[in-house]
Amino acid sequence: MKKKTLAMMLSSLETVHSSASLEQYTLSGDVAADILIYAYDFEDVCSRAVADLGCGSGILGIGALLLGAAGVTFVDCDSRAIEMARTNLITATKDLKVGKIIFECGNIQNITLTADTVVQNPPFGTKRKGADVQFLKKATEIAPVVYSLHKKGNAGFLSQQTHHTLTHVKDMTLPLYRNYPFHTKRVVNVEAELLRFEKVKI
Repeated sequence: MKKKTLAMMLSSLETVHSSASLEQYTLSGDVAADILIYAYDFEDVCSRAVADLGCGSGILGIGALLLGAAGVTFVDCDSRAIEMARTNLITATKDLKVGKIIFECGNIQNITLTADTVVQNPPFGTKRKGADVQFLKKATEIAPVVYSLHKKGNAGFLSQQTHHTLTHVKDMTLPLYRNYPFHTKRVVNVEAELLRFEKVKI
């Protein structure tokens, strides 16, 4: 599937009402497709068991299924997000045969599962200090390969928080649309970086 086609399909998904306290920000279809095609080109999506941590409306996990993932586990602490992800999954994959699907609603600290690849858009850790590290540590417990989106400039620090090796850093620009009362602009572009971590075999 071409990136443009994937982006259009993901852009049509419904979004969950964001929570400022949880630092929930919805990815655009273009950004989600960029992340997923990048992971796909490393052969980390097709025929892999994928986990989408902090899945929100499910855009990354659903995109992974559209690219041939063997199955996806959607995880979020917000029950509204889980229900939206369920709804979006039905809409996006109604004519497709998909693999094993699991939805888990719970705190990231209490989740126990295994996967081949984690794709995640975690909190940046600005409202909840350390939330970004918490997500990264859990992701690297779950899977040998992790794609994690973070605020630009934190790659060096985050690479020290896990035994996985930081293999690649992809610069990205995220359009964050007005979601909360304290937002004064319709859209703000935030510089970010997609970090790829891998457990190196010794």
